[in-house]
This record gives sequence, structure tokens and C-alpha cells, in this order.
Amino acid sequence: MESFPEEPLSLSAADGFGYFPADINQTLRGGRYSIVRKLGWGPRSSTWLAWDKDRDDPWYWAIQIFTAAASEEVETKLLPILIERKIDFADPSAVPIYPESFRETSIHGEHVCLVMKPYGLPFSDVLRDAKSRRAGLPVHVVEFTTQVIVEVLNDLHNGNVRVMHAGVKLENLKIRPNTFRNNLQTHISESPPAKMQAIDGLPVVCSQPLANNKVKWNDPMRTVVNTWMLVLAGFGHAQGAPYTPEGGFDYSSAPETLLENPTCGLSTDIWMLGCLVFHLLMGSPLLTSTGTPSERLGEIRDVLQGWIPSSWLGDATAQALPNKDTSTRSLEQRLKQNLKKDDASAAYRFLRKCLVIDPAGRASSRYLLLEDQWVEDGRQCSCGFKMLGLS
Repeated sequence: MESFPEEPLSLSAADGFGYFPADINQTLRGGRYSIVRKLGWGPRSSTWLAWDKDRDDPWYWAIQIFTAAASEEVETKLLPILIERKIDFADPSAVPIYPESFRETSIHGEHVCLVMKPYGLPFSDVLRDAKSRRAGLPVHVVEFTTQVIVEVLNDLHNGNVRVMHAGVKLENLKIRPNTFRNNLQTHISESPPAKMQAIDGLPVVCSQPLANNKVKWNDPMRTVVNTWMLVLAGFGHAQGAPYTPEGGFDYSSAPETLLENPTCGLSTDIWMLGCLVFHLLMGSPLLTSTGTPSERLGEIRDVLQGWIPSSWLGDATAQALPNKDTSTRSLEQRLKQNLKKDDASAAYRFLRKCLVIDPAGRASSRYLLLEDQWVEDGRQCSCGFKMLGLS
């Protein structure tokens, strides 16, 4: 059997998959949407750029089509959060926004489809380009990126919404494409879909993210603030209270998710934010252990030079902690190794508010947005002066 270059289209829902075998020019929702190209795929879905034929002017949406295996859970748990809850985002351009959903049928069964704004190149491309010249991204770029994410998290965590994003990771940071009609149409015509092939009788289409809004890792702050448009995508694992960790899902090794009786919550998003900020600054992940939960928790203890909460000491994961590894470099040591002294100190102050072993000790998204200097430094206007603090 020939292997598939991207998602395994032949694996069924019974196998835990059941991807929708879409094709270029295929229509969805009774002919309203026509597929133009494939934007990407992930563990539970594939995403396609589609032309909305019901509009008088050419308009494009991204349509995320979930696997047959995941669709029932998405419909019962995720749709009420993304569509039925009216989340008032301060900057709607920083999230995909899901205005509607519908169902499609394939050989694998029924698929939930979410309509959203298109997003472009992965932000990891920017980090990759920077790593050709340095360890990670410049501090001002990371500060700006942090501020965008914190605003989104504050909107999700606030008031009656109380939604946990659960996907604050590098792979979910995207650069928003230039969706102005003529620009996008020109880009599509100049970069047509890759030639389709067939494997086992199924259409195989390779991903082509929209790449008509490229940014440079060394752009000055004035350019970053004026022209960069970042999107925090990856809402596929978002949940409302009561929060329950998904088995097999990686929450950036948030300590509370490693316990024998794991938990998660809004503060888990803050931990994930801290891990992401470190990765962007240093060009490599904070935590590297892939061992047992106890071994991973031990690495966290050693990197943060912290203590395990007393309320966890009866948990089997905490009881099996390995001895301290004195050769492990601490968070502060690693920052000082690659950043200037003042930058390392500023980054450390921010990260210590996020990377706290006890979830109760982490800063809230609202505190970070209103009170934290690192986030404030990322909110500079194009003239170089910092915007007034929010009230």
C-alpha cells in the first residue's frame, strides 16, 4: 500500500481517524463553497480555502473539516464554545472567529465543518529564519507576540466566558494573510494548487498555506506594530468549565496535567504561554524530557528550582519523583546565557509569573494585561511611545 504524504486518508473512524477526502473544485454545503486549495492539516482535521459562491464579490473562507472520529465530540463540546458563546474579542483579527458550522458526508461518515477566516504562514517560519542568525527571536518581537496572545487569553478567561484555550503553542501561531480581495486573488492565481494525485482511489492534495503577507524576523518595532498581523488559532481543544485534561494531549507538560489525578484550567493556558515565550526567545523548548510523568515533573522542579505543592505529595506521580539533577541548568541561567543582562532580567520576571509549579500561584491573564511590564512593552505604538495602560 502506497503511503500518503500528509494525512492518512485511508484510515477509518474506527481507526481513530476518518479524514475527509476533499479535492480541488469540490463544493461543500450544497454548492455554496468551492474548494480552492488546501491550507493544512492536523491530528483531528484538515483545513481548506474555499470561495463563497453566495456572495456577489469574491470572498474566501477557511473551512476546517474534522475527522469522522472527532466530529461527534467537536459537535457536543467544541461548537457550544466557539459558536454559541458570544465571545467579545478586543481584537477580532487575532483569532480565526467561527461564524457557522455545517456537516458533510464522506466514505468515512459524517464530518463537522467549521467556517473561519483564513490564516497564512506558520509563525514557526519566522523563528526558523531567525535561528539561521541567532538563538531565537529579538526581544521586542517576542514582547509584541506575547501581548497579542495575552489579549486573546484575557477575552477567553474573562467574566462569564471562562474558556480555556488549551492550544497556546508555536504550531498554533499563524501570520494572517492579506485578504484584500485583489491581493488574495492575485496570490492564488500566481500560486495555483499543487497537482492532485490519487492513492488507493482517494484524492491527495498537498498543503499550501497562504503566503502573501511575509514578515521578517528582524523587523523593527515600528514595522512590527504597524504591519504584523498574528493569529492565535488551534481552538480545537478549547473547553469550558468543568475543565478536564484530554488523555494523550500535551499541555506543554503543565505540572498539574502530569499527576496521576490530573487537572487543568485557565492557569494551564498561562503555563503554556510561558513555555511558548521561552521557546521564541531561546529558539528551543524549555523542557526536553519525554520520560514518565514523574521524570517530566522532576525536570520542571529542577529547571524552575521550585517546590512541589504539599497538596500533591500524596499523588503517585509526585511520590515517584527522581532525585534532583544538579547538572540541570535553571531557567535564569539559560536566559542569561543567550540574552543581554537587562533583557534576561525582564524575561525572567515575566516568565516567573507564568511558570509556577502550583497553578494557584500563576498570574491571571487579566493581571498580565493590566499590570505586567513585559506585556506593556509589547504594546508600543508605531511612533515608538508606549500606549497608555488599560483601565
